[in-house]
Amino acid sequence: MRKFLKILTGRFLFITILLLIEIVVVVGGSYLLTTRFLPAFYFYLLCIAGGLVLTVYIINSDINAEYKIAWLVPILVFPPFGVPIYLLLRRRKPRRKLKVLLRDYGRMSCLYKELPDISERFAESGDFDALCAEFVSEHGYLTPSDCFEYEYFSTGETFGAKLEDELAKAQKYIFLEYFVISEGKFWNRVFTILCDKAAKGVDVRVIYDDIGSMKGVPADFAAKLEKKGIKCLCFNRFRPVLDVGQNNRTHRKIAVIDGITAFTGGINIADEYTNEIELHGHWKDTGVMVRGRATQNFTAMFLQLWGLKSAGENYTQYLTECPPGKYLCLPFSDMPFENNTNICEDLYLRIIYNAKKYVYINTPYLIIDSEMKRALVTAAHSGVDVRITVPHIPDKKYVFAVTKAFYTQLLKEGIKIYSYTPGFIHAKSIVSDDRYALIGSSNMDFRSFYLHCECDIMFFEKEIADKLKEDYLNTCDECELVTEKKNKANIFTRMYRSILRIFAPLM
Repeated sequence: MRKFLKILTGRFLFITILLLIEIVVVVGGSYLLTTRFLPAFYFYLLCIAGGLVLTVYIINSDINAEYKIAWLVPILVFPPFGVPIYLLLRRRKPRRKLKVLLRDYGRMSCLYKELPDISERFAESGDFDALCAEFVSEHGYLTPSDCFEYEYFSTGETFGAKLEDELAKAQKYIFLEYFVISEGKFWNRVFTILCDKAAKGVDVRVIYDDIGSMKGVPADFAAKLEKKGIKCLCFNRFRPVLDVGQNNRTHRKIAVIDGITAFTGGINIADEYTNEIELHGHWKDTGVMVRGRATQNFTAMFLQLWGLKSAGENYTQYLTECPPGKYLCLPFSDMPFENNTNICEDLYLRIIYNAKKYVYINTPYLIIDSEMKRALVTAAHSGVDVRITVPHIPDKKYVFAVTKAFYTQLLKEGIKIYSYTPGFIHAKSIVSDDRYALIGSSNMDFRSFYLHCECDIMFFEKEIADKLKEDYLNTCDECELVTEKKNKANIFTRMYRSILRIFAPLM
């Protein structure tokens, strides 16, 4: 009953109602306004004509092919709805402040120039390593790096405990950026540490995403933190209007302590991630901690978004000098509006095409485009052991239906899909050939690859890859292998999945 009342009185329900009202007003208003001067028949013809013009425009645009299909279907099948909605969403440019910030790398150039560049070591490591480093440096504006220490976490519980320990050691500053912060046991422990550190003069800053944290914190959450001496930024506040800019969220998970230690992975600051509450069975997640020069890249990622709150600050003071490390890595950020390059998706493709023995992937959502599907199939046909682990108990049933829609074709091509029977797998990682490992916040879906601010780190070391591989194989032991027979569904379920798959890029 308490949960039901919380939903009724929460911001989420209120905003959803306002959005539905806006859709009705836009479509209905277009109809009423036009039919006041034209008969309904001519209004429909006008929409058809507009739909044909938009069809030509969309087909010739440079957006992803799956996005084109997702828009063309409503425009051509039901023009009175599809045309107004497309014009409304596509005519609005992303919020000016956000777009200028994310594209204004000149403002951050002094910070980027201070980052250590060890491209020579990547060149010595091999052609593939060097190409990956060059690609990230050119398109991600962050330099190839290294770390002298790392720790891989195969559970949210171990990640959370280590994060709390490191936060308690902070002397200079703490930077936290999370998609989800939710009040509960985990957050309360972190919050207690942050308040203590802020009171002792440590520079404590928190960025959280408004939509991601909407159900977990009150509307005045940022103000509450500020009162405790914790500087806070609520990223891209959600407004109850149909605006394409609402899709651009910070899905990143970053913690930086004193410029020496950094954390990333799939784990947010909420109790389900540490299994202190159970939402969808056992919550399987992973993360990584690094110490060394790689931390400077995570510091730069955080400060770039922090510019929304404080644009004139000298950021170079936060780049702590660290000794060289033995572990080569590429910490990178994948941001919307940069250009047409999707860094994480490109690195996934490179790892898959480069694989000779195996590719093991963890993802909570399997919603991929034709290019990613082709890469997976090509690898499988080349004798590579391609495995993908997905949840057994979903957090979003309609998204899970889309994920299952991709099973049939992948299974037929020899790709193994494992269902995590204990519950929900939220880990996001790929490991290949006992050498390459990538872990971070990026899901294997359209939102992560095209719309969200994401952060990941790619390693080029056998020692680290072996740890991810071992954890992956242990996880597979708890999974059920999905077969074509088990994936069979009745005609209505197949139709439902197929329809949802068409609109997958818009979900």
